[in-house]
Amino acid sequence: MTTFLELKEEGIKRFGEAGAWVYDEWKKLNDTFFHGNNKVGPIVWGLTMQGESLGYYKAAENLIYLHRHLLRPIYPRNDLTWDVGYMNKNLSSDVLLHEMIHQRIHQTGGWVGETSHNNVRFVEEVNRISKMLGLGVKARVIEKNISQDKVKRQAKPDYLTMRELFYFPYASRHSSYYQKES
Repeated sequence: MTTFLELKEEGIKRFGEAGAWVYDEWKKLNDTFFHGNNKVGPIVWGLTMQGESLGYYKAAENLIYLHRHLLRPIYPRNDLTWDVGYMNKNLSSDVLLHEMIHQRIHQTGGWVGETSHNNVRFVEEVNRISKMLGLGVKARVIEKNISQDKVKRQAKPDYLTMRELFYFPYASRHSSYYQKES
């Protein structure tokens, strides 16, 4: 079994200061939101599985991917490298927290439901963490409505939409939160 320190050392070898930062941030988030109960796995800066998402959790390997553009501007100049100096730490931390929710759910029995975001366990975690973050948002599973042979999903009033669940917590924050550094 690989330890936190071994994984962090590997992260530093591969990603330098960004590798150190992400493991330190994972530990801080794990202690704060999950009582230190998530089991650490590799955290990689690179292309995510879905290409457009900012993060991805691969349960079979306990692996968290964080999109490389969190470290590097989307329109890079030749003189810019992957560096925490270019990273929005608040956004990167929120993306990491989102993936850690998936990690927690997988490590405690998995989820039952239509998607990894629209299920009871994910919604419960969103509600719990939303309170801790002081976001004041509420989530619930969004039920399918079939009308004229078309499947439609409509969030109940005052609850997060499917998009907001998919991008929690960063879709629930005011944009000014990401204009300041942590």
